[in-house]
Amino acid sequence: MTKRVASALGRFMFVAAVAVCLAGCGKETMVAGGFSVGGGRQVKFAKGNVYYDLLFHKFGIYDSQTEFAGGYNQLITDTSYHGSVDLFGWGTADNPTLISQKDEDYTTFNDWGGKVGGNWRTLTKDEWRYIMKERPDAKKKYAYARVDNRTGVVLLPDMWTLPDSCVFFPGMSYIDSNDYDARMWKKMEDAGAVFLPSASYRVGTEITYFTGRYWTATEDFTNGAWGFAFSGNGKAGVVSYNHRYYGFAVRLVEDVK
Repeated sequence: MTKRVASALGRFMFVAAVAVCLAGCGKETMVAGGFSVGGGRQVKFAKGNVYYDLLFHKFGIYDSQTEFAGGYNQLITDTSYHGSVDLFGWGTADNPTLISQKDEDYTTFNDWGGKVGGNWRTLTKDEWRYIMKERPDAKKKYAYARVDNRTGVVLLPDMWTLPDSCVFFPGMSYIDSNDYDARMWKKMEDAGAVFLPSASYRVGTEITYFTGRYWTATEDFTNGAWGFAFSGNGKAGVVSYNHRYYGFAVRLVEDVK
C-alpha cells in the first residue's frame, strides 16, 4: 500500500467515524470535577476540545480529552480535505476557517459554545487566573503530564482524592512521574481530573507543535486577546497578549448551577 493510498484510506475512515459520531455520540461530554472560578462560582470542563467538521460544517466536542487534529489543521483551506480542524482564530464560531493574518478581521468574539449547543462557554482571563493561582491549593492542582503518550497539563478539581495506584506530582517539572496509561487515566478522569493536550497552534496554515495554547473570551485592547498557555519549559499560566489571528485550541466549560 502506498503512502498516498494509506493517507486517503485513513481520511475516509476518519470521516466515516465522525459521521457516526455526529449521529449519536457525545452524550457524556462533561468531566465530573468542579473548578472554582471566583465569586463563589464553579464550572465543569468539557471532556474534550472543540473541533469543526469540514464535511458536515458542524462543531462538536471530542469524546476523549487526549484527542486533537494536529497537523491536519494545515489543511484548513484544502477543499479536498473533509476531516476536522481544531485550531481557531479568536472568537471565530461564526467563521471557523478564517485564516486572515490581520487582527482587525477578528473584532467580535463569537463563542464556540453557542454553536456546540447546551450551556457551554469559554472561560475568561480572570477565571483562568483564578483556577491556576487563586483557588485554595491552586499550585498543588496542576502538573505537566503525559496521558496515553500525549503531553499536556492535568488540572485537578477543587475536591480531590487521588485514586488507588495513581500518582500526582504538582508543577511543570515532573512529566516522567506523571505518566498515565489509558487505565490509570480512566481512574484520574473518573475522579474529576481534566487533561489539556499540547494541541499546538496555527498561524495561517503553519503549525507550531509541542505546545499548548487555549483561547479565553477576553480581548486585549484593539488587536489582541488573552490565552491560556503552557509548554515543557516549566511554564503554565495565562499570557497577556496574543494576536487574534493565531489559531488556538478551545476547551469549553459549563457553569455549575
